[in-house]
Amino acid sequence: MTQQGTYVVVDIEADGPDPFANSMLCLAAVAVDAATLAEAGTFAQNLAPRPETAPNPRTLAWFEAEAPEAYAAIRRDPQPPAEVMARFVAFVEGLKAPAIFVAHPVIFDGAWVDRYLGLFTDVRLFDHATHKTPLFAKTGIDLPSLVMGVTGRPFLEAHRGRLPDAWFGDVPHTHDALDDAKGYANLLATVLRRQRAAA
Repeated sequence: MTQQGTYVVVDIEADGPDPFANSMLCLAAVAVDAATLAEAGTFAQNLAPRPETAPNPRTLAWFEAEAPEAYAAIRRDPQPPAEVMARFVAFVEGLKAPAIFVAHPVIFDGAWVDRYLGLFTDVRLFDHATHKTPLFAKTGIDLPSLVMGVTGRPFLEAHRGRLPDAWFGDVPHTHDALDDAKGYANLLATVLRRQRAAA
């Protein structure tokens, strides 16, 4: 059966863990053609913090100690969140439908993207009775769960850090959102190729 649509592999960076109390600082996505598993476009924008939020001190301390260059990169030329989210919606709507949300993990990145879509656009992440028009089909793909299902690895062995670097296309995980999205897009393609070869 021919695969249809586009996988949209998303990674976000934020100044804390809470989409209500903290702010998203960068939103990146890599589109992957569902039929060919080839890259079909990229999106990356830095966002200005929302004025009603405050950074989490532990998150800022982590960035300072572990990823200062990435933090500097995602603070460069921040744009108003409403403008970034409008561009993101246009990017997704310009891809071959259906658009399928993918993240590692979907519960984290999905919560942030849905919160910002709800605040700044007239769409939401997924279809729900209380939501407006969904931007993505169904409920999205959690990459560790996909790895677990395809490879048979235990759940704790199906996450970044426990998988071969080659599965990520040898793209370093830098905590710059676009770099990380590219690595996860390679992981998606690697796992789906294994799945198709075994079918």
